Amino acid sequence: MQVHAAHPDVLVKVLDVPEADYECVMVNSPWPERGLLKGDIILCNVSSEGGEGNIVMIEEAGHVRLGILSSPGYLETPFGFRPLEASERIVGVGVVLARRLAQGGADFTIGVSTD
Repeated sequence: MQVHAAHPDVLVKVLDVPEADYECVMVNSPWPERGLLKGDIILCNVSSEGGEGNIVMIEEAGHVRLGILSSPGYLETPFGFRPLEASERIVGVGVVLARRLAQGGADFTIGVSTD
């Protein structure tokens, strides 16, 4: 899914994310050692240039998935490092992690103390 982050968006205003189009990819299996939970959303920019430790979007046979770049040409997996396959190519680099903290319609009230 593609989204556009623009000036009024909280991502742009608070997190200083550049205004641009991003591809959204959902994490489909947890990786607690890297802080990723199932259902997390990664916003990726279109780029083939990731750095060490970057979350990258990998395209293979028309399908995309996420990976972590350990060094140029190598991916980090829960089982160690492996080279990129000839059929895999990096098509995006993660710039934002989004996570839902509460399910449903939570009602929050902020109280102000006058003490």
